[in-house]
Amino acid sequence: MRIGRHARLVGLGIVILAALGCAQDDGKDKPSTTGTPVEPPPEPSADLSRNIQKTRLTVDLSTMTGTAVIDLAGSLTGTGASFEATGLEIEGVSRAEGPLKWALSQGQLDVGVPTSQGSAQITIDYKFKEQAQFEGLMEKGSTLVWPYFCGNLFPCHSDPADGTTFELTVTSTPAGMTTVYPSTIGIDAPPYQIAWATGSYTKLDIGTTFQGTHLVAYYLPGGGTDAQKGTERLVDIMNFYETMLAGYPFGGEAGAIAVDWGAGAYGGMEHHPLWHVSTIAMADPWIQAHEAAHGWFGDGVRPACWEDFVLSEGTVSYLEARAITEVFGADEGTKLWAHYQTRLNTAMAGTAPKIAWPEGCGEVDILKDQLFGDIAYMKGAFFFRALEAKMGKAKLDPSLKAFFLKNKGKAAHFQDLLDIVKSVGGYDASACAAAWLRSEAVPAEQVCP
Repeated sequence: MRIGRHARLVGLGIVILAALGCAQDDGKDKPSTTGTPVEPPPEPSADLSRNIQKTRLTVDLSTMTGTAVIDLAGSLTGTGASFEATGLEIEGVSRAEGPLKWALSQGQLDVGVPTSQGSAQITIDYKFKEQAQFEGLMEKGSTLVWPYFCGNLFPCHSDPADGTTFELTVTSTPAGMTTVYPSTIGIDAPPYQIAWATGSYTKLDIGTTFQGTHLVAYYLPGGGTDAQKGTERLVDIMNFYETMLAGYPFGGEAGAIAVDWGAGAYGGMEHHPLWHVSTIAMADPWIQAHEAAHGWFGDGVRPACWEDFVLSEGTVSYLEARAITEVFGADEGTKLWAHYQTRLNTAMAGTAPKIAWPEGCGEVDILKDQLFGDIAYMKGAFFFRALEAKMGKAKLDPSLKAFFLKNKGKAAHFQDLLDIVKSVGGYDASACAAAWLRSEAVPAEQVCP
């Protein structure tokens, strides 16, 4: 994710919607067609730890309704399953055999799910509504739920550790417009990854990588020149990532969608395989390189905790600089690193905490505790630059590739990456990471000890 300092991220605290919980069932299930008695639906109970394995969403834009068919991990003991549903009006919850009992309170949907040895599938029918900027479905027709606003769009677990595959269908697009979205995300992905955008879009065919990933861009009226400029070398950028890190993990087509986030919102969001870029940033190849790299870090491998945010943004900022240098030449790379230095200096002079990789797991609110910001982005990028200066690309690059291949479709900690750097690259980067990422200061030396 790249959003400029002047973006108006208004109201990014968690919104708690109080709702009266109720059980929407008479306690009777439909008779079994196999002659086997059907277990009556249990009472709703809370369990946010029940793993979501697959999420199939069907959304109707005209009625602002959705249906989520969710596959849950099986359980032979517990009968509870909970979902974040802060901005939703729940209309019903069911399984194939009939209705299930549920309760909604303070934005949490609790469901009673019968025990099962294998996956348990439930269907949730709901209504949703337009939200404040960057908290769900936005006024101009695109969605964004990072970091923990997915409950404004569909029943979910916003914790990135609980990845899910996705299927998405969006219906009732207004006449004369197109809704652009991926129909599937085939490996476990963080809940903030899925998105759609509705507008008067034109599709631009960019080209195909050496490994067969077809690249496209979608732009709004008047945005063709910017789309062409920003993605002119996108094939080369993706070739660099696919060569350095392994094949693109999210299917055979990828690219950028221009979205209207309003004046001052300069940046993008890693909605792979079709990442979103603000209209005013669409012409910027740096932004395109940054969002493209999230296909490997942040999406392809997702942070296990928000404390591991630097695993996403610090790594991707470094990869962005590597790709820009490789594709556009050393002068452009030097220009980008100078831009990074300015961002780092500004962040260090600000009031936000200066630690990029906090201790613990699940203790930090990424927005309220101000972990989201240039400290994580820029300290992370300069850490990897110092690591490159110490190890050399010949050892660092295979380490990053090995980490990605080991953790593709999984959640990982930043420490897991350091462990791979040690085992594959032969260098213990613990002291360097502590100096750059767990210290309030910026190390005087730009090379790891």
